[in-house]
Amino acid sequence: MILRDATTRFDVEVLDHLDHDAALPVVTRAACQGDVSVLRVTTAGATTVVPEAGVAVVRGENGGNTHSLHGDGPIMWDQAAPSDTGLTLGTLTVPEGSTAVLLHPEHGGLAIVPGTYQVGRQREMADIARIVQD
Repeated sequence: MILRDATTRFDVEVLDHLDHDAALPVVTRAACQGDVSVLRVTTAGATTVVPEAGVAVVRGENGGNTHSLHGDGPIMWDQAAPSDTGLTLGTLTVPEGSTAVLLHPEHGGLAIVPGTYQVGRQREMADIARIVQD
C-alpha cells in the first residue's frame, strides 16, 4: 500500500512534504511512529472491532496531529486503562487477511501485518523521565 492510497481510503490528510507515492513501511515485529511505538506480543488479543472511521490512538495536543488506527479489513483495538506511567495505550490485533494502518499527518503511515501488538508511548530521559513530545 502506498501513502496516497491509505490517505484516500481512510480520509486522513498528511503534509505535502511527504512522498505520497512511497510504500508504507511494513511492521512485522516492532516500529515507532513519532512518539508511538508498536511492539508484537504474545499476550491475549484485542476484542473490540475498530469502526470504519478508525480510532484515535493518540490525539494531537498542540495542533491536531493525531495518530489514528484504521483497518484494511477488520481489526481489533482495546484501549488500555490509564496507568501511572501512561506508556501503554492499548492492544491491537490484526487477523489473518487484514492489515492495520497507523496514520499521522507529519509521519505518514505504517502498515501492520497480522498479529497482536502492544501500542504505547515512548519515554525519554532528560533531567527527568517524561513522555516523548511529538
